[in-house]
Amino acid sequence: MAAVARLFVRRYLDGHPLVHDAEVVVSEFFSNAIRYSRSPNGGIVRVCVIKMERSIRIEVTDSGGGVTVPREKRPSPGDEHGRGLGIVRTMATAWGHEGLGDVYVTSWAQLDDPGARLRLLPEIGPGWCPSPSAPARDLPLTAVGPLSPGDLLRGLPSRER
Repeated sequence: MAAVARLFVRRYLDGHPLVHDAEVVVSEFFSNAIRYSRSPNGGIVRVCVIKMERSIRIEVTDSGGGVTVPREKRPSPGDEHGRGLGIVRTMATAWGHEGLGDVYVTSWAQLDDPGARLRLLPEIGPGWCPSPSAPARDLPLTAVGPLSPGDLLRGLPSRER
């Protein structure tokens, strides 16, 4: 069943930079909904994906009746289960749950493209310094878009790298 949820996400988000992360998150939430709620016994599981240019919101709603509050576990090395919400935590910008435990529980996650948060400024003229400790000099900043670590270091004297 989680495979169907992954396929839905893969097809809906085809070409989106966060499609693979979204597949993992929906798989973890969907598996938990089946394992810990009454959804597999005549209930339902609903998957909602909201696609934005640089982010995705995933919601998985189950029929409640099981574990009312999803909790991240600390599994021992030999445990076969218990890592899902830890995986979601590391992949998502934010995540949580809401609902009425006996009626429904919605687990949600917000995935943001990390490159969307760091952008070069448009050209701002001579004398701009990339850090307070660097001497003032002209830097032509005309690119706008995601930055790599190399982009941040370019233009700094080698002793500051």
